[in-house]
Amino acid sequence: MRVFAHTGLSRCRRLGGLWLPLLVSGVIAVVAGACTSSPPVVTSTATLIPTPSPTTPAATPTPTATPPEPAAKSPPTQRPSPASLSPTPEPSPQQFKSVNLPDDEGAHLAPIEWWYFNGHLADDTGREYSYHFVTFQSVTPSGLTPRLFHLSWADHEQRLYLTVEKLDLTQAKRSTGTFSFTTSEWRMEGKAAIDGAEYRLAFQTGQYSVDITASSTKPPSLHQGSGLVGLGRAGKSYYYSRTRLETTGTLSVNGEERPVRGTAWMDHQWGNLNVAPVGWDWLSLQLDDGSELMVSLVWDSTDHSPISGYGTYVPQDGPAINIGNDDIELTATGSWTSPATGTVYPMGWTLLVKSLDLSLELSPVQRDAEFAGSRNILPSYWEGAVSVIGAMGGNPASGKGFVEMVGYDTRDRKIPTPAPVQ
Repeated sequence: MRVFAHTGLSRCRRLGGLWLPLLVSGVIAVVAGACTSSPPVVTSTATLIPTPSPTTPAATPTPTATPPEPAAKSPPTQRPSPASLSPTPEPSPQQFKSVNLPDDEGAHLAPIEWWYFNGHLADDTGREYSYHFVTFQSVTPSGLTPRLFHLSWADHEQRLYLTVEKLDLTQAKRSTGTFSFTTSEWRMEGKAAIDGAEYRLAFQTGQYSVDITASSTKPPSLHQGSGLVGLGRAGKSYYYSRTRLETTGTLSVNGEERPVRGTAWMDHQWGNLNVAPVGWDWLSLQLDDGSELMVSLVWDSTDHSPISGYGTYVPQDGPAINIGNDDIELTATGSWTSPATGTVYPMGWTLLVKSLDLSLELSPVQRDAEFAGSRNILPSYWEGAVSVIGAMGGNPASGKGFVEMVGYDTRDRKIPTPAPVQ
């Protein structure tokens, strides 16, 4: 992870997958509107709804959009008109049929786009941690680009789960094969090449300060074959993952620096989405045999009726395998009620994938992993690490992963006051 509106973010993370797609209100539109001469307009939340679609053949690579022309100079008391700042329109998913890497690693002039990471770390004493770190951006008609950063950090030994968000505002800019986002003490950078990608993640929360690099060890996985994912009545979006990144770096706890190592997962998704009330269960699993699995199950948040689902299995060696909705069975084995919001989340799962002869038990590392109290996203969501054990093809299977659950918080809430731009 995910969800976004034309003029506002929505963590759609999933719908394609976190992150993180999240139901974000039009708050970002409010922030952007405050920086222009016209009054802000709060729009309804948009939601990504992944649905299976047949693999489509690769098409001509997406051309790079022309950067916006600079606004004409005007007296200090005047602001440039929205038209003078408007970016060149980004080609819609309907115009192109395949993700084009490494170029598409960069930022697009899209109504909604996000880069999502989750990961597991261990320091030199064996102490374990997990995190999810995501940047959402939405290019507005004025050319301004509000960005929303979400971070969760878990110290497994201390049973501690911290969440932080930051908001930034910049000017729309297309990039090819690379991205770089900074705000305050946080940094997210990436650069892709034909043979892989390198990333740097840096963030601070509470007494923890993290600075790590991540390197891809496998080719990117283009979901539904081409990376152009059908989202049912919500339209289409581009979506790919880098399913196994090796990470190294440093962790500072109360000023004491320690080396850390681990693995991470990266999602990148962008598009032009329609409004639809949905919830979803999304998971990314990294198995100890070197394989990975992504599953996205989407349902109507008004009555929990199924809408669609799909998955991608990446073997240790070889190309990714698409998995259809009928092949996936995810069953909750328990539940947890949030003391902060009263939301009841499924907790603990049995996952069956018939075509892979796969049966897994997923257990949360800690139950209290709810991202609540956001000033920019209306519903709370659950995003946390899981341990994995089971069997595949008659052989034992184990590993680690992440689960994201959106749509379970059904409280009627007012649009939050946007956090100050940092």
